[in-house]
Amino acid sequence: MEEQKEPGTFIPVRTDDLVRALCEERTLSGEEREKFKKVATLVEALYHYDFHDALKEARGAYHFFNPDADTLKRYAPDTDAEKKFDAMVAALEKILVAANYREFPLDELDALMTQAAPEGLDVRVDLGGYDKIMIYRRGSKRAPKTKPPLSRIGLFRKKAATSETEVSPPTHDQEEIIQRLLILIKLKSGEDMEQFFNSFIETAGETERRRARRMAGEAVFDKKRARRSEIASETPAIFLKVFKNVPVSALETLFPDVTVRMTLLDKGLILLPLLGGLLGVVNRVVPALLVIGTIIAALVAGRAVDWGEFRNHLFPILTAFSIVGVIAFKVFSRYRITKEKHQAKLMKTLYFHNLDNNAGVFDFLVQEAEEEECKEALLAYYFLLTERNANGEPFTEEELDRRIEQWMEERFGLTLDFEVDDALRKLEEKKLLLKDGDRYLVPPIDETLIKLDSLWDGVFEYSNGAETRVSLSQPGV
Repeated sequence: MEEQKEPGTFIPVRTDDLVRALCEERTLSGEEREKFKKVATLVEALYHYDFHDALKEARGAYHFFNPDADTLKRYAPDTDAEKKFDAMVAALEKILVAANYREFPLDELDALMTQAAPEGLDVRVDLGGYDKIMIYRRGSKRAPKTKPPLSRIGLFRKKAATSETEVSPPTHDQEEIIQRLLILIKLKSGEDMEQFFNSFIETAGETERRRARRMAGEAVFDKKRARRSEIASETPAIFLKVFKNVPVSALETLFPDVTVRMTLLDKGLILLPLLGGLLGVVNRVVPALLVIGTIIAALVAGRAVDWGEFRNHLFPILTAFSIVGVIAFKVFSRYRITKEKHQAKLMKTLYFHNLDNNAGVFDFLVQEAEEEECKEALLAYYFLLTERNANGEPFTEEELDRRIEQWMEERFGLTLDFEVDDALRKLEEKKLLLKDGDRYLVPPIDETLIKLDSLWDGVFEYSNGAETRVSLSQPGV
């Protein structure tokens, strides 16, 4: 059973459902409710137009880096890639802010990955593998988790968290789920994109047990798999990916290059049991091999073989090789079964959890940004229009904030951190905000419709002049 999300600025209700819920409050007459729906339609249309320019700007800036582009990239040879990148990031962040995403700092990411890793491991994104990496997130909830195998048998000790940005740890049977996660990866010039994809798929396709083993091995021996660059590229590629409902325990699989560190004591706690187990097997197999070797040497040299002594060692020999054979068979069988199961799981994960990639990310984000802008503006407008505080006065900014958050909790059971200052700014931009000291009002619905219609009519102003010229050119005019 999933727990309620932590308070955030994201409003997890569709605009249409929000408008319907506001109209069901019955604080407006039937005619006014219909007019309020028209207000909502005009607000949606205006924001859709506003974000059209933002979308065009972002996609245009990204085209220079787009690894999926099937259209010509017509740029001067001396085009400054860094300036193009900065322009693309600025356009992207503008959309992300409107869609209520927040930056996911790397130290916070590292702390979460370390928390979710087998105990005793310190996991960090290896920035040396990329030219630039940027991460954004939105929304959070709790869900049941399955503890990693190595954590269950208690081979590692848990390190104390040191990151100031680390979120409060979930309970042992719950883990944090990040509802939306955006990753921007800028490869270095000359990076082999095919090798990058292969590394990504290989890491993402690991089982939990295999991932724990690999991470432990990399930490113990202070090395990790290198990704070679064989195919040079003049223009660095930038990959954009949006995922949904990402468990914290799966974050590490989204980054092919991570550094895994471990203290000397933790390394000893892993190596000593492994060496002990290895010595146990050697203790059984080596004597058996010595007996067989002795018999073979005697036969080659033509000496007599004491078969009675061989029979005395036969059972231990068969036992030793049977143990090794059974272990090898079980490992191989488990590997095949686990690999097939996890390949199916990986395909399902990539299909259902990956929401969009590269240039398509901008379209996805703009749609979300439009929704968020509309919902915030309509909530502020409705409550300024229909309600007053306990003293019968218009709301202050703080009073409006509390009232909207209270209504969202009562109506939808949602705990929000409503961005009231941003909502008031939106109304002011649309010429719909009236201020009386520290208190706020909005025009009546009829006047609001006229103002919004005027804004929409003013989007393009070519028609009026064209109609005048046509009229003057008509015969008889």
